[in-house]
Amino acid sequence: MTDPNALKEEGNQYFKAGNWEDAVSCYTQALKMADVKEAEKAVILKNRAACHLKTGNYNLAVKDTSTSLDLIPNDPKALYRRCQAYEQLGKPEEAYKDAAALLKVDPKNSAVQPILKRLNPIIQEKVKKQNSTTSKVDQMFDIVLKAESDKEQRIQACNNLIVLAREEAGAKCITVMGGVEKLQKMFEDKDPEIIQAAIRTLACLCRGSKERCWVVAEKISLPKIIVMMGVKNEGISTSSAHLLQNIITYISDIEPYKEEVQKYKDTRKRGDPCLYPKYTLDDKQQDFLDQTFYALIKMLQSSKISAIGRDSAMELIIKNMLRSDGVQWTKKFLNTDGIEGLLAIASAISHHETCTLTTTDNSKYHASVALSKIYDDLASDKERDTFRDKCSAFFKDLFGDEFYESKVEAIKAISTLLQGPFEVGNVILGFEGVTQIMLALANSTNSMHQQVAVEAIVYSASKKDRCAGLLNDAVPILKKLFREATDSVKVRALVGLCKLGSYGGSDASQKPMQDGSTLSLAKACRKFLNNPTKDVDLRKWATEGLAFLTLDGDVKEELVNDTDALRSMIDVVSKADKNILYPAVSVFVNLTNSYEKPDIMPEMVELAKYAKQHVPEEHPKDKPDFVKARLKKLSEAGVGHALVPISTTDSKNTRELLSRVFLALLTEEDLRGLIVQQGGAKALLGLALDNNTDTGKVLASQALAKITITANPQTTFPGQRVYEVVRPLLSLLHVDRTALQNFEGLLALTNMASLTESLRKKIVAEKGLPLIEHYQFEEHEMLKRASTECMCNMVMSEEVVKLYEGENDKAKLMLLFCGEEDDLLIRAAAGGLAIITQNEKICRKIIKIESCQEILLSLVVSENTDIQFRGCFIVRNLIALDKEVAETLMQGQMMEVLMAISLLTEPEKQPAKDCAKEALEFAVEHGLIKPQKSDT
Repeated sequence: MTDPNALKEEGNQYFKAGNWEDAVSCYTQALKMADVKEAEKAVILKNRAACHLKTGNYNLAVKDTSTSLDLIPNDPKALYRRCQAYEQLGKPEEAYKDAAALLKVDPKNSAVQPILKRLNPIIQEKVKKQNSTTSKVDQMFDIVLKAESDKEQRIQACNNLIVLAREEAGAKCITVMGGVEKLQKMFEDKDPEIIQAAIRTLACLCRGSKERCWVVAEKISLPKIIVMMGVKNEGISTSSAHLLQNIITYISDIEPYKEEVQKYKDTRKRGDPCLYPKYTLDDKQQDFLDQTFYALIKMLQSSKISAIGRDSAMELIIKNMLRSDGVQWTKKFLNTDGIEGLLAIASAISHHETCTLTTTDNSKYHASVALSKIYDDLASDKERDTFRDKCSAFFKDLFGDEFYESKVEAIKAISTLLQGPFEVGNVILGFEGVTQIMLALANSTNSMHQQVAVEAIVYSASKKDRCAGLLNDAVPILKKLFREATDSVKVRALVGLCKLGSYGGSDASQKPMQDGSTLSLAKACRKFLNNPTKDVDLRKWATEGLAFLTLDGDVKEELVNDTDALRSMIDVVSKADKNILYPAVSVFVNLTNSYEKPDIMPEMVELAKYAKQHVPEEHPKDKPDFVKARLKKLSEAGVGHALVPISTTDSKNTRELLSRVFLALLTEEDLRGLIVQQGGAKALLGLALDNNTDTGKVLASQALAKITITANPQTTFPGQRVYEVVRPLLSLLHVDRTALQNFEGLLALTNMASLTESLRKKIVAEKGLPLIEHYQFEEHEMLKRASTECMCNMVMSEEVVKLYEGENDKAKLMLLFCGEEDDLLIRAAAGGLAIITQNEKICRKIIKIESCQEILLSLVVSENTDIQFRGCFIVRNLIALDKEVAETLMQGQMMEVLMAISLLTEPEKQPAKDCAKEALEFAVEHGLIKPQKSDT
């Protein structure tokens, strides 16, 4: 179709039918037509905005109506729709402006009157508050900028400015009153706390406002922000990085783009190519982001930058580089010396005189994550070849250097590369002579060289099939170092031996080391965990060793019963660098047996045995009773307190492991309250929604479902957070999920739908209704029943009831379920039917169904008290409608049955008895039966 008008009309038809997505698609295609005129374009944009209002995409509705108003200023419909969108977004001032403008253009417009009535008191209150805010802002700046003021007063005034800047009214007020210039003046203060407070206030001003971001970026300037990021003061450096991140986020329009990407991911069918929506920027935006990128790259190798500043630069790079949810910096690394900068950080050894780069304990972790993300995000083999060539050139320079220290730095960098893009690290490891240098360093008498070499050996041993030769040569050296070296080297050698001892994985029949060796190694790891000095580095490496050894059931039992070691490991997670997070969570995954297990058919096992092939065996101490006991001990040791802080990590793989552990713990119903108490519910919500692997999101969503099934969601997820739970729960209703995940998702949604109308509306807005209804057609009885129970609660919403009025068989399906054999299914269907038969149109649909009378009769004569009551309530609703419907229904035995029920004396039958009496009274009113004579 090439005519924009035809596409527009097709979209209009879809809109009238309530098919918003197809309508949006048609309007979007029409807008892309080259021959669409401005007047037509304005109309199409208004129409698409109406669809966005229906689907709750209010930001997109504002965008479309604003573009329409640019084409045709003061258009009444566009103003009205933008006004509606602004009101839904909680922006009353903008909504009020549009409503006032609409009234000026169209004074007789009655639709806008209720909006003005709602907004007027809100605006009056805001004006009052604004006047108060202006006074507060003036007062705070007055105190801060007077150097003679008391320090405590100045700090308190700074904190008050931060609080004011977090609110939209306060942020606007500060900006209008020249606050940005005043905050810039605070940079000249000698007190670092005042400087940091000024930066934090600027960061708050930028949040949520592209306009204010440009004001701050232009008045403070990017070079100044970069300089502040590079100072040694950690507070100033990290606050400056947060400020720059806010500017990047809102100047680049990345949040709406992320929403588009997520929507694309949600609607993409299985097997479809992953073609993300196009990300476009104007020249001004692109120029700022380019300047920011090059400034951050320059920071990586600058000797003038502090270690904290270098880490902040890498964090910003990691957060913003990706094509799918970043500002797409990945490819730029191939055209700059950014990769070399990250490798320089990876190779930095502060003990070497030639080293000019200062680093923190986290620097190499950041470098490895950045390198890994760049490599994974590259779009073609050609780009990946360029990446590998850059890495190869860097290492060839170091290995070719005449200085021995350069070779040590190269081995140090290999460790970082092996923790990132392992494939590339393995290529470097294959260079001629590299393995020999590594072993020579390990066999030297220099403890620092030993430490560097052993770390490289440990990380190179991640892939069993690729490092067998290296391990054969390294094991004697590792054993020697474990016996004779300093503790810092000894614990690293221990981890290397632990890797060798874990190559059997969870297969109890494979023991690569002699019996007892694995337990001895685990005991040594626990000893380091419990060392009296509580050295964080030693405990970190001991945890890494246990990450491998705890695949063995005996080791799991010994560790979980060593309370001191367990608590020491939980404690070290909060103190060690980010490198420890993945190993630590791996230990918890192993202890809870929540690692991914292959589904092996029993027939295949028997076939393998017949063919004399190896068949993995489960360890006796990995049986369900042992696992359940370990879960309880872990919970009591406070594992939740360790998992919750880790959940903020940027590593998707670590977040997936966390999701696995939480799910395993929450499988035990009696542990759910404790995990929620330790902060697990909030952590899981983050894991289910953001920055997790697809598998991790599903597991976190299932864990949320388990909580929601047994606890009041409004208590567990207070305030607005309860609405955020809906989307993860709906993600469980997918054909790719397991039947258990489907079932638990439905149960959780049933609980949610029973609470409030706003939650039911949220489920509808998230397009949850078709997903729930889909399972009413499942052959699996429990899924069919669970979906019907959920619909029984959903029909309490008038919006859902209206769907049953349409030309469809929804009401018929509910009636037919009342004729099934499963009492629980009948009970749920009858409950839903009892609610929707309070609607006249639905009643008339139901009475026309051929088997209606027979099914209703089976309900009212049911021995199940609940079903009988619901059946009587349905019959009462139908008879109350009119004489014709009542006459149809009262044919056959229904009248006699109702009379019999009205005479029942059992207390539990009283609700059914009352309904039967009311039904008979309506029959009397219709003249179908005569009233009973009194005994006078």
